[in-house]
Amino acid sequence: MLNTLLNAFSGPGGVFMVVITALGAFSVAVAIERGVLLLWRWRSPQDVVEARLRRGALAEAAAATAGTPVGAVIAAGAAEQDPEAAWEAMGAEAAMAEARLRRRIGALGAVANLATMIGLLGTVYGLILAFSALGDATAGERSVRLSEGISAAMATTAWGLMVGIPSLALHAWFEGVVSRHIARIESAAGLVALALRRPSSEG
Repeated sequence: MLNTLLNAFSGPGGVFMVVITALGAFSVAVAIERGVLLLWRWRSPQDVVEARLRRGALAEAAAATAGTPVGAVIAAGAAEQDPEAAWEAMGAEAAMAEARLRRRIGALGAVANLATMIGLLGTVYGLILAFSALGDATAGERSVRLSEGISAAMATTAWGLMVGIPSLALHAWFEGVVSRHIARIESAAGLVALALRRPSSEG
C-alpha cells in the first residue's frame, strides 16, 4: 500500500495527493503548537492553586499561575477590591482566555473535512480518467489508462482518509483539553470572588 501511495504522487492524482499532504503537515504543526501550550506551558498546579485561593492568598495564586490563561483571570480579579468589579474584570479576561485556548483548534476540524473532500474529488477525477479510457484509446492503452485512473481514485481516497481521520481525532481531543482549562478558569474565578467577599461578610 505504501508503494501505491508513493507512486500516486507522480500519477494523474498527484496534485490531490500534494494538497492533502500539505493539509496533513498543517494539521501536525497545529497539533504540536497547541499541545506545547495546552499540555505544558499553560498547565498549572490545580490543587495548590485552589488551596491558595481558598485561603484568600490571591497574590500567591496569581504568581503560581503567571503566564497562563487561568493566571490572567486570577490576576484580573485580584487587582480589584470590589467583588462585583472583580467579577466583571474576570469575565472579560476569561473571554479573552477562552479565545486564546481555542485558537486554531477549529482548523483541525476543517483539515479533516477538507482532506476527506479533496480525496473524494481525486476519486471522481480518477474514475473519470478510467472511464474515458474506454472510449478513446487503443486496446493496449486502454488497460494502462484504466489502471492509472482506478489507482489514482483509490490512492487519493485512502490518503484523504489517512489525513482526515487523525485530524478529526485531534480536534475532538483538543476540544476536551480546552474544556478542562475553561472549567479550571471558571472554578478559579468563583474562588477569587468568594475570597474578595469573605472580609466583608465576616466583618
